[in-house]
Amino acid sequence: MWIETIVMPREESKTPWRPSPQRDRRAIYQAGRAESQQFRDSLLNYLESQKLMGSVKWVSEPGSLPMVTLHCQERVLKQLRKAPQFEAGRSAGLALQS
Repeated sequence: MWIETIVMPREESKTPWRPSPQRDRRAIYQAGRAESQQFRDSLLNYLESQKLMGSVKWVSEPGSLPMVTLHCQERVLKQLRKAPQFEAGRSAGLALQS
């Protein structure tokens, strides 16, 4: 059975939040895209090293946030939850009725 899983980088709680200096929106967007691509690459490398790619049906493209959506089997989600560098969970499904 395929499930939809959302994966994000695990945040370090040691550093306090500080507002970032004012920057051009385009620069912020491009930095977000680069960070998202880097995170997606690290996730795919992890899945390949753990030999889990056979249990992944689909991987989202990078966006402007470091977040990846997977269509995968339950065992992939369990493995990602154990990994210290990832925060992973199942997305909430919506049952639409008309």
